[in-house]
Amino acid sequence: MPQAPPSDSKQFEKPHSGEASSEKTDLIPEVIKSEVNFLLLPYFALWDKDVRKRSRTEYKAAVKRGNQKLELSWIVISNPEFGYPGPFDRAVYKAIEQIIGELPLPIQNPIPLGSLYNLCKRMEISKFGGSQYKKIKEALKRIMATSIVSEGTFYYKEKEEWIEDAFHLINRIVFKGRRLPNGEIADTNYLFLNSWYLDNINAHYVKPIDWKYYRLLETPVAQRLYELLSVKFYGLLIKRGRFISYKYSTLCSLLPIAQQKYLSRAKETLDPVHKKLKETEFFEDWNWEELPKKGRGRDWLIRYYPGKRAREEIERFKVGEQIELELLPPGERKTVQDRTELSVEQSSVAEELTQRGITGATARRLVKAYSVNQVQEHMEVFDWLKERKSTLIGKNPAGFLRKSIEENYQPPEDYLHYRDREAREQRAKDRRERWLQHREELIEQDIANWDKTLPEERVKGRLDFWTAGERLNGPGPAPEQIEVKKQELIDNLPKTDEEKQEYIARNYPEDPPDNFE
Repeated sequence: MPQAPPSDSKQFEKPHSGEASSEKTDLIPEVIKSEVNFLLLPYFALWDKDVRKRSRTEYKAAVKRGNQKLELSWIVISNPEFGYPGPFDRAVYKAIEQIIGELPLPIQNPIPLGSLYNLCKRMEISKFGGSQYKKIKEALKRIMATSIVSEGTFYYKEKEEWIEDAFHLINRIVFKGRRLPNGEIADTNYLFLNSWYLDNINAHYVKPIDWKYYRLLETPVAQRLYELLSVKFYGLLIKRGRFISYKYSTLCSLLPIAQQKYLSRAKETLDPVHKKLKETEFFEDWNWEELPKKGRGRDWLIRYYPGKRAREEIERFKVGEQIELELLPPGERKTVQDRTELSVEQSSVAEELTQRGITGATARRLVKAYSVNQVQEHMEVFDWLKERKSTLIGKNPAGFLRKSIEENYQPPEDYLHYRDREAREQRAKDRRERWLQHREELIEQDIANWDKTLPEERVKGRLDFWTAGERLNGPGPAPEQIEVKKQELIDNLPKTDEEKQEYIARNYPEDPPDNFE
């Protein structure tokens, strides 16, 4: 495990005159140089409503480094006292990036932020004063209190190693008028950033972000996707690749956004963003492809094709920048270059073949010679036969799998019956899940429209039913008795949202009706 970052208790040095740029607020910068790890890995929630229900963000991945297969993770954990960092905190962080970009290298702690007025101007807050200054202070404290746990995901450029530790982006804040480590009273606001983060900036482990274009995108998801793909497109175009692929589930973890169960819902969230990035020529195009179902969940592959703006941006900024290819240290670049002829999807399937005993070279040959879908179908049949200890596999399972792909073995009849049954069961399950989701929406809609229906109309059906029952046993109730019963039914109507939900739910059974598709 790498050593902990150096302590910030070293001799405090007052910022020199070159650092006065923190108060330059007359011009909006064209470019912000952002540290690469914090462009690629998730940290801030993108919406205020997400902040209220989020206490942590977790991204996990499995990669092969050398001869080892490693489980990696990046976890961001909020402090319950301050909450999870959200959109406003992200805007404060972007203002800090502007300030850092104006300082001469090497950047050293403490970072002079300048006045809170200065931060407001950089954040383009038009109406500012005491309440906004307080919000900025709270945002800085919230970022400082938020913990990060990296298990092999944060790349430390200076020592070319992957960090395994728990740390904070901001280690300390000293507001104007407070005492600095050297005992002096702070003449402005200062920030102590994590030393790994600063070292990466000093080692040029940054990606220039077109700040005007970033602001033009407006929506948080579009801005976040631009950040992420601007790094990935850099590596792709350097390798002369055609597109970048992401699993939808992986992309949801990296942005981060809520993962949807159905393709239509997933597209509702992302395709407006995709259209914006295509209209502004950052994308040439994108497309969705459904992946074979594994376990309970469905997933899709999204391919992104870099557009004119992405290419021009890379050409504009690449001179003098030191972005590591695919975030891999030098010793591992050859492995990546050896695989550049494979798409991300092909590489993933080749990895699955090696897990079933096929050599790496043979796996790469197979995914280049045959379609991904064909290889995956043969792997599914192979797994089914192996699970049932079929004699068809013989003593050389990997050899059987290779030949089944090369000679296009037809699946056994028992397997086809199994797949048909599984498909029917899955369709029934999917239909029920769609109904339950639709049922929940109907109930929520009825609750929202509760006050639009008069109480007399709401109880009319039950009152008519009671009246008809009474008439079966005699002449029927008198008008005054009907009025009493009506008032009784009105008085028993639910009052709270929980009671209303239970009341309305009786109208919608949990099993889908026959006419539901």
